[in-house]
Amino acid sequence: MRQLLLILVLLLCISACKNTNDDQTRAKERDEQFVQIDLSEKWGEIPHKMINNQMYIQVRPFIDFMKGHALFDNVNQTLELKIGENRYFFTLGLPVLEKDGLFLPCPKDVFVIRNNNTWILQQFLIDTVGFTTKMENNRFFVKMPDMAKETMIDEASNQTVLGNVENVIQLLNVLEKPIKGAQVATIPTHLPGAKRTYRHGVHEGIDWYGYASGVPIDRATEVYAMYDGIVIRADHEYEPYKSERERNNDLQLAAKAGFTPAYILDRLRGRQVWIQYENGLQARFAHLDKINEDLQVGDVVNANTLIGYVGNSGTSGEVKGNQSELHLHLDLLYKGELFWKGLTTKEIEEVLQAVFSNKKG
Repeated sequence: MRQLLLILVLLLCISACKNTNDDQTRAKERDEQFVQIDLSEKWGEIPHKMINNQMYIQVRPFIDFMKGHALFDNVNQTLELKIGENRYFFTLGLPVLEKDGLFLPCPKDVFVIRNNNTWILQQFLIDTVGFTTKMENNRFFVKMPDMAKETMIDEASNQTVLGNVENVIQLLNVLEKPIKGAQVATIPTHLPGAKRTYRHGVHEGIDWYGYASGVPIDRATEVYAMYDGIVIRADHEYEPYKSERERNNDLQLAAKAGFTPAYILDRLRGRQVWIQYENGLQARFAHLDKINEDLQVGDVVNANTLIGYVGNSGTSGEVKGNQSELHLHLDLLYKGELFWKGLTTKEIEEVLQAVFSNKKG
């Protein structure tokens, strides 16, 4: 019996050693195979973590692997990435990104800040940038892609027009009026570039108030899309400032910075709709009271598409609960740049009169 037990113990030890050796051999083969994949297909391991049940990867190691460029602006709460020939620009909490001068929708939490590190959503790399990723033994890897530049704008419209009155008029002349029958105001404080001392910034767009537009404007006043394009942003879930104090805190931050940080300026615009037009123009409709409930991101629109109604969201009137500051604010851009960049006040007025004054609508 004793000899039989010794034989059984010996057999078990031999079997265990064999299994251990087999496991080590298989693990080594997997490692060697994976290293070979890394070398031949240019895979790189990037730190990753789960945040709010979504996978994020750390921006700095990712950009270093891609030999790209990343810049996080802590004051503006913006992130700029240059990957190959493409440039991506984000503002913290905004559901829009800018890629090579074009607006695209994105999740509000496409990037986050944790422990002074910037993290970007893995799904963004897959859906928007077109990266190939994979998990291996709880390690995250990304593959170096073909970095050929993509574009959505034809070459004819891909030329700089900013700073040239004639070209700007030609570019904007496709637009119809956002409010039927209204006249564009040329009051200095309503024009782009006017000072906004309360937030230490400048006015970026065009204001359409009832007393200056020649038509009654109230919360029932309809706002239209102006031209053929795609809806990039529609703030159906808009969250207003909770109090005057909260809004004033943002204004104090602007005073401290000496300008209006990008994320604060976006809050001050209130409820918004953004449209990317087919010729490279872009529009930000701000301070809206309501948005057409049928309007969704990705919808194709034209000059007769109702996008929403005039309001005072984001303004002092909203937080005070009164009807003051009721107007439409309209920003017009071309490839991410405000159309009036490089123009004098007189030239801006000339452009707006030429574009909107002769329109019947």
